[in-house]
This record gives sequence, C-alpha cells and structure tokens, in this order.
Amino acid sequence: MVPLSQAELDTFLHVFWAKRAAITDHIHAATGGVVQFGPFAGTRLARESSWGDGDIAAKLLGVYEQELHATLAGFARRRYAAIVNIGCAEGYYAVGLARLFPSTPVLAFDVSEAAQRITRANAAENGLGDQVSAAGFCGAEHLASLGARYETMLCVIDCEGFETELVTPAALAGGLKGCDFLIECHDFTKPGITNSLLAVLASSHEVVNLVSGGRDPNVFACLSGFDDIHRWLAVNEVRPCIMNWLAATARQEVRPE
Repeated sequence: MVPLSQAELDTFLHVFWAKRAAITDHIHAATGGVVQFGPFAGTRLARESSWGDGDIAAKLLGVYEQELHATLAGFARRRYAAIVNIGCAEGYYAVGLARLFPSTPVLAFDVSEAAQRITRANAAENGLGDQVSAAGFCGAEHLASLGARYETMLCVIDCEGFETELVTPAALAGGLKGCDFLIECHDFTKPGITNSLLAVLASSHEVVNLVSGGRDPNVFACLSGFDDIHRWLAVNEVRPCIMNWLAATARQEVRPE
C-alpha cells in the first residue's frame, strides 16, 4: 500500500470529519437525541462532544461498542453499592449505567472539564442529576479507596492507556479485589496492555476478553436514504486497531456478601 502524503491525509480527514458531522446532525435530529437500541436505549444525549465528535452517531444508533452489550446485561443482574466510570467523556456510560441501576450512585471521572460539564448536563437531561457526579482525575489510590468504601463496585474504565496504572496488584489488595471491571485496553498506546491486565486480574477474577466485531448500518431506517459510504461513516468508531475489552467479575470467594 502506498502511504498518503501529509497533504493527502489532511484533505482526507477534513472531508471525513465534515461528512461525519453532517451524518451526526441527521441522526441526532432523526432520533430526537435518544439512544435507539442496546442496554442504554432511551437515554437522552446532547449533540455536544468532549473529544472529536464523540461517536455520537453510533451511540444514538445503539451500536457503539456493541461488543459489550451482553456483558452489560449480565452486570445489570448484579447489585453494586456504587459504579465508577473513569474516562467518562460525555457520560454515555455514566448516564446509561445510572438508568440500568436506579438509585445506585455513579461516580464519573474525566480529566477534561468539558467532559465533566457535558456529563452533568446529560445526567440532568435524563433526570439523574442527583445520582451521577462528575469529577476530574482519579488515580489508583483514589480508586482503591472507593473500592474499600463501597466494597461491591462496578468499575468501567476507558482512560487511553492509564488503565495499567489503575488496576494493579497493589490496588486490588488495597480495596478492588471484590469489584467487577469493564476495561477498554489501549494496546496501541502501550503494547501488551491486554495481556498485562489479564495477568493482574487472573488470581481474583474471572476474565473474558471481548474483541472488536462488525457493524451493520443497513438495519437503520434513518440511514436508508444514504449511500454505502455515508452509512458506514455513521457506525465507524475510527479505531486505530482491533480493540480488546476485559470483562472481569470477582470470584465468589473474594466478593463481599
């Protein structure tokens, strides 16, 4: 494959993001800003994003990270004292999980002040402003202290490679051993992250590695008037590689009653 020059790449990306913006506007209007399918169906999302375009189109269609849907349904059958979402972006998971777990406090964290603001706004729009909080940086010590405080906790982590600094043997021993995890692994930032976390969690958790799958944009009526390229733009999550997510449930012998 002949690589693109920088000028060619810049032109391509300019057109790509402009087309994506138009598609996202269309989907937001067609759905009324309400997630259509998946475990978070019915959640209201603002058009605003805190990074890139936030994959708002895929989120509203309900195909965003659809590899995790069955796992989320399984977690929804469990009870937690709290849910922690590190790297909350616009609050898609924080607000969606608050709807899945009524009255369970959801503690969202993101280093982006825009992400914190949009998460609060989305929580309020869904009537969950008192259930969802949004704060800044959460390090390993803070996360472990939350695990010790709440004991039964679900941690949803998406923090661009920092996951190996959060989920460590010391953190598990310090309060996270009885918590469940859903972790996006960013191996493209640091090769070996998935295997490293698998090793860390192996002694205390049952771990399933979930791998990127396909999407079918042709099932959505609101995209039926678009050509193939634009339909695929709607569900494209612009991943740099095939992704891995680790779904880890604490073994019964270490999970608090």
